[in-house]
This record gives sequence, structure tokens and C-alpha cells, in this order.
Amino acid sequence: MKLLILEDYHNCKKKDYNTLLTKVTNGIYGIDNIGSFATPAITKVAFNTLVTDYRNANNEYEAGGKDEKPAYEVALGNMTNGLDILKKYVEELPNLTLDIINLSGFTAYKQSTSSSSVPLPPDLNVIERIGGGTMTFNYDSSDGAEFYGSIVVEGSSLPVGYTFINGILDYPKTANARLLYNVLKQRFKTYHNLTLSQEYTIYSYAGNSAGISPLSIGVTFTASNK
Repeated sequence: MKLLILEDYHNCKKKDYNTLLTKVTNGIYGIDNIGSFATPAITKVAFNTLVTDYRNANNEYEAGGKDEKPAYEVALGNMTNGLDILKKYVEELPNLTLDIINLSGFTAYKQSTSSSSVPLPPDLNVIERIGGGTMTFNYDSSDGAEFYGSIVVEGSSLPVGYTFINGILDYPKTANARLLYNVLKQRFKTYHNLTLSQEYTIYSYAGNSAGISPLSIGVTFTASNK
């Protein structure tokens, strides 16, 4: 078994995202915890700047409407990238334990070869272009997974504000996106009727009797015959 961090902050609700920012700030940068996180990958000042910029942009977006959305999305992207860097830093700490992950403010996620644990989303391995708007995607196996699924979004990534919890995808009513699903259980996924030269983003997930993983980070590709 190895200990990992659940990447639920990539698709959680805003209130949960803000709660995580507070927990990580108090955890990794808290005075009482300096011994456990002596040299974080992002300085306290830099992380606090990311948090402040994100929260200010969020407040302006909620007050000013769609005109403020581009600035909000930039701040959200910068903030999430910062969390990704700290997540990697924590996971690479020597002698990582469940207590250290919880102390950092992140959510610990146990992975084993047993189906009693929810698997992690699989990593995309190979993309093949068959021709005629058909493409295939081959994923690496995820420990403990009994089935795999994927979602393709045409023209962009999933919109800000979407959630994917226990296999249920929910995204804002204002989102205008063409979604394609492949729920067949195998790791080999095929999509037909893709528009040539059109950009798409594919997400994956895995599941077993214990539950369904979060969505993977999206991988962007362009539909083509070669």
C-alpha cells in the first residue's frame, strides 16, 4: 500500500475549495508544524499571495458577473497549480504517513491492490488516430480498479464549477458543451464521429465495489487522421 493525496480540489465546490486553502495554509505553514514541513516547495509569502489573488478575483467575479470571469479563471488556474506543487511536495516527503498528509491540510487517499479501496483515475498511455473522425485511447491500469470510464468535451475543458462525485457529473447550466461518454468497462476507449481539426479534452475515471474515483486531469488533443 502507498499513501497518496486525493485530488478532489480539481472539481469540488467553491466552499470546499476555500476550506482547503485555509487548511493547507494552517497545515503546511502553521508555526506548530514547521518541523514537519521545513522547506515547502512554495514559500509562505508566495502561497498567501496566490490565495489572496484567487479570493479577490472570486469576489470580483461574483460581484461583477461574466466580465470578471477571465480574470477569475486565471487566478483559479494559478491557485490550483500551486496546490498541485504542494501536493507533490507532500507526497514526496520521506517516511510519509497518513498523519503527515492530514497535518498538511490535504485529504489522505489510501491506494492498494484491494478493491476495498476506491482506485485512482488511470493515466492515459497511448492515443491512436484511426481515421474518419475515429480515435482510440489506451489507459494504464489503476490498482484495484474493476472498470474504467472516460468523458470527452468538445471545444474546451470542463467548465469552471463542475463537480464529479461518485460517478455523477454536474456542471453549470450556462455551460454549452458537447459531451461524449464511453462507459464500457475496459481501459481501451474508442470515440467515433469526432470533428477533424476540432480540439477536445478527455478525462478518465476508474471504479470498483468501493466507489468511483475523481476525474483525472484533462488531456487536450486535436481530432485528425494522422
